[in-house]
This record gives sequence, C-alpha cells and structure tokens, in this order.
Amino acid sequence: MKYVLSIENPANHFIDFNLTIPSLKKDVFHLQLPSWRPGRYELGNFAKNLKNFDVKFSDGTDVEFKKVSKDSWEIKGLNKEVVITYSYYAAELNAGSTYLDENQLYVNPVNCFMYLPEFPDIQIDIELKTPKSYKVYGSMLNKSQHSLIAKNFDELFDSPFIASDSVQEQIKNIEGVSFHFCFQGSIQIDWDKLLEDFEQFIQYQISLFRGFPHKSFYFLFQITPYSAYHGVEHHESTVILLGPSYNIFSSLYNELLGVSSHELYHVWNVKGIRPEDMVPYNFSAENYTQLGYVTEGVTTYMGDRVLYESNVFSEQQYFKELSTLLSRHFHNDGRLHYSVANSSWDTWLDGYTPGIPGRKVSIYVEGALSALVCDAAIRKNTNHKSSLHDVMRVLYDPKKRVSTYNADKYKHLLEEISGMDFTSIFNSIIYGKEDFGPFVQEALQVFGWHFKELSSKKSTWNFGFKTQLKNGCQHVLSVLENSAACQSGLVEGDEIIAINGVKIQQNLEQWLSYYASQKITLTIFRNHNISEIELLEPNENQFYEYKILTLSNEK
Repeated sequence: MKYVLSIENPANHFIDFNLTIPSLKKDVFHLQLPSWRPGRYELGNFAKNLKNFDVKFSDGTDVEFKKVSKDSWEIKGLNKEVVITYSYYAAELNAGSTYLDENQLYVNPVNCFMYLPEFPDIQIDIELKTPKSYKVYGSMLNKSQHSLIAKNFDELFDSPFIASDSVQEQIKNIEGVSFHFCFQGSIQIDWDKLLEDFEQFIQYQISLFRGFPHKSFYFLFQITPYSAYHGVEHHESTVILLGPSYNIFSSLYNELLGVSSHELYHVWNVKGIRPEDMVPYNFSAENYTQLGYVTEGVTTYMGDRVLYESNVFSEQQYFKELSTLLSRHFHNDGRLHYSVANSSWDTWLDGYTPGIPGRKVSIYVEGALSALVCDAAIRKNTNHKSSLHDVMRVLYDPKKRVSTYNADKYKHLLEEISGMDFTSIFNSIIYGKEDFGPFVQEALQVFGWHFKELSSKKSTWNFGFKTQLKNGCQHVLSVLENSAACQSGLVEGDEIIAINGVKIQQNLEQWLSYYASQKITLTIFRNHNISEIELLEPNENQFYEYKILTLSNEK
C-alpha cells in the first residue's frame, strides 16, 4: 500500500493524505486510525483532526463504506484497488504530535496514518510532496530524498520524521552506532559541549546493557521560542520538545540532558522490555497495566541516575533532581489516597490532567522514588555488588525485539538478585499508600545521603496553598489537606482579589509577608460571588522544601 502526503498550503496546517490499497482479495475490509500513541497512555482521539474522508476505486468511481466507530471504517472493496483520501489538521506541536507550518512537515505516523488490522505486516510506501529543498530526518528507511518505506505498521507507527530545510544535524559514532542529533527550530548550538556530554552518558547506558540493539539512533529535537518540555520514546529515535531556545544551553541544559537520558533509556525499558499486558500494542483500545512504576518510574529514576554515575551530573546536580522528586511527591495529596500501581491503571482515565484534588499520584514521580528504594535495598543487601541495573539487564533479551514481564516476574528478579524479600516494600509503597518518607530516607542513607524537610520562604506555601497567575489575577492552584488554608475554607479555583481590603495583583507574597503578624482576611471570587475568608495561622501541614545532603553535611 502506498501513502502520498501533500501540503498545498502549510499555513493552514492541513496535510492531504492519499492512500492506495491494492486488491486485498476481500470483498470487505476495515480501516483503522490509531486511538492512542505509545508513550502516552491515554486515548488520543486523533480522528477529531480528520476531514474530507472519502473512498473511491482507482478509476474514480465511488466505493461503499461506513464508519463503524469513532476512528474505524468498513469498506466494501469488492476485491479491487481502492484510493482513500482525507485531510489531517496538524496544528499542535509536541513530542508526540503531527505538525505542519511553513518551516517543516513533522509527522508522528501513529497520529495520522490509517492501518489495516487484518493485514498488520503489509509494506507501506510513503511519498512526500514537499519542497525540493526539504530533507527527511528519522529512522525510517529512505528510498530517496522524498520517499520512505516501512516494512509493517508497527515500524511505521514507531518512526516519526521531520521534513525540512532548516534542520541542524551532526552525526557521531558511539560504540559503533551512528547517533544523529537533529535540531529543528531557531537555536545556536554548542556542538562541542553537547556531543561530549551525550557521548558520555550514551556510552554508559550502552555499557549497562552490554550493547545497543540498533545500528543508528535519531535524537529529533523540536526547539521552540516559548516554554516547553516533552519527550517521546521510539525504538530507533526519540522526539524531544524543549524551549525557549535561548535557554537551551544555559538554564535548560540540565533539562535537555535529563529528558534525553530518560528517552534513551526507553530504548531498553519499554521499547525492548515491556509489560506482557502491552504486547502486542492494541492501537484501537486502552492497553491497561499496573506496571507504570517500572515503565516510567524506573526510567525516570535511571535517566538522572546514569547522568550522575557517568559523571555528566555532579553530586549537587543530582541532588537537585532528587529534591524535585521529593517536592512533587509530598506536595501531592494523592499519595494519601491512591497507590502508584492503581494510578498506572488510571492513566487511561485522567493520568495526564490535574484531575480532582488529591485523587492520584504520578507514575513518574512515585515510580522513580520506589525505584530508588528498590535500588538501594539491592545495594545494601549485596554490599553494593548488585543493583537495579542488574535487574533491568536480566529483563532485557537482546535476541528479542521485545522482552515481556509481569509484576510477579519483576518482583521475583528483585528478590533473586538482592537475596531479600520485597513483599513489604511492594505492599507499602507500590500497592499501598504508606508514607514514602521513611523508605526514601533509609534508601538515601545507603548512598551516604539523607533529606531534610525545610520550611519554605514562600508565605503561600506556609499556609498550605499555591497560586497561579492567570490574566493578571491570582488563582488558587492547589490546597494541601489539613493545612491552614484548607481549614480556613480556601479551595482550588478561588481567585484571590484582596488581602485585608487591599487589592492584590502580582504581589500576593509581599502582602502575606507584610501582614504576617496580623489577622489576615482574604477577599475571594468564587462561583460568581465575592466573599471573605479569615486565614488561620500556619500549622505543620505545609508545602515544605526538600534538600538532599550527605550524612556528614548538615548545612
């Protein structure tokens, strides 16, 4: 089958698709647009971006078809070649989207290419009708400058690409593998610094798994002029969205390293090692698993851990990342109500939105902290002769494209390599809702570290609430359970108008500090009504700050 992609007017963001399907020797066949994309475990509803869907025989006569679900069609092909046409609206730019403008055609095929569920291994040819100056960057095989080929739908959906004449690219051979560093967007690149640091952590990750499963790998960077942070993994590539561009090699450089290390680790964990519940991927429905604490949790932990172990991150840089994890954990009341295993299941429900107050936790945050606990337990019980690295290496089978496991197998390997029972850890912080604090503190001590809980310098945090400035107004973003703010009656969504009768705008912190020794009355706007709340004095339930220290350093 063959796809032709045309871009008549890039400014309107519509990509025109022409799909020719040869005779399938079936009178009726089904056509499916994926309902979700790997790396984002929620329904994507990509079909909402389609218009002008039509089916004809190759001679131009109409073909009978009907839509049978929100993103699938039944087509009466009558054992003849058919041509399907549609337009896809590509106006959203993130690491997992498809996007078109005057500077690039950026495609994640899993968003916008339809597939034949009954013929998963059919070859797909792709022709790009793009400007002659455009080159294509990505892992898919290039037949020519504007022609690509995928051997089946799995390969197609795992192979994003950028077609552009403004990509900055460098190629570096690392351990016999061609790594392509491709930057799309306006950015001044410090290639010497980038290539040196990337080579260091790439070599280290390859050494952990004793080889790399592919001959080449593409880092596809989408650099934006505005604030952005997102990454998506693939077998032979990753797409990373980051901005603003002027900070990439200054204040955002650690984020660039962190997300890149994270996504590279996914080459093994998720792309090469995957929960058996998710093999093979079912692109037409939810793929439920409780193992997000491994797929994303272990990867989040290892992404930063390998930067530290490979000496790309200093100890203080690594401490900063661990402190951030602790803050995100303790600042989320969901830890009191929902386990990380159950939250993994519910990513398909509301895993990527704030959700209702205190409902869930993050498979990234709590998963990473539980990985830290497991890693430290292994090291302690083996006198540092083994670690979580050994568990992941055993899970990975280089002879298979995808190795599978379940929760029992993962726990069994932890126990086999460590020589200890992990039942208590799993029941407490993976399947249970116990306080992570003592487990993390014990884990850090294995490395000669500990964490301290410190009162924040932010007055809002002392009272137990956070705000967000929207349209020049202070809106309550979150309220900690049993904090002074909670007990005073402040709730998420409240707009704070005034303090003690003084109108506030961007100076909420200053006024709270100014009135710290006095009774504080907040004037709020809620449900189209104005009311007043007397803010009680701060109690022990606050948004604390967290600091990692060596055991010999109490400063």
